[in-house]
Amino acid sequence: MKGSALIVSEIFIHLAQSVSYLEEIFFVVLMVRIVASFFPPRTEGLWNRLAGFSVRLTEPVLAPIRRRIPLMGMLDLSPLIGFFLVDIAGFLLNRIFLFLARF
Repeated sequence: MKGSALIVSEIFIHLAQSVSYLEEIFFVVLMVRIVASFFPPRTEGLWNRLAGFSVRLTEPVLAPIRRRIPLMGMLDLSPLIGFFLVDIAGFLLNRIFLFLARF
C-alpha cells in the first residue's frame, strides 16, 4: 500500500510541475501576441506564423475577457487580465496538486 501512495504522490508532484511549465509557455506565447499587435507581420514568414500561432493559442482565454471588459479608448486590457487570471489559476492548481501529493 505504501508503494502505491508514493506513486500517486509523485504523479501529483509532476502534475504541479506541468502546470507551472504550461503557465510559463502561455505567458511567452501571450507576450509574442502582444508584441505582434505592435509590430504586425508584413510578409509570409516565421514572424507571421508565430503571430498566427499565438493568436490561435491565446484567443480562447482572451475572447471571453474581451466580451466582458470594454476597450479603454484604444487600449485592450484583456492580455493584462489574462496574465492575472492564468497566474491565479496556475497558483491554485499548483497548490491543490501539491496538497494532494502529501496524502
